[in-house]
Amino acid sequence: MAAKIRFRYDDLEVEAEGELDTAGRLGLADVPVHYRRVRLLVRVRTEESDERLARLADLMARYCPVDSLVRAAVPDYEVCWERLEVRPETRARD
Repeated sequence: MAAKIRFRYDDLEVEAEGELDTAGRLGLADVPVHYRRVRLLVRVRTEESDERLARLADLMARYCPVDSLVRAAVPDYEVCWERLEVRPETRARD
């Protein structure tokens, strides 16, 4: 999606955290075997504007099939986007 809208970035990191009741997977309780809570933190190092970063996040939420699948299956799902500071050595030189 970033390439499609020509969104430039130097680095991208994703941190995932999930919560599930393992008793369901072990057959010890009648609870769902999938995650009931998932949090994603997407960190991106970019000089793009806040508006462009928000647009990328919106497009990913709308068109990413994995995001759509998780959103439909997990009752408590959240994705947060965070900007990383641009390193001086990666800035364009004159």
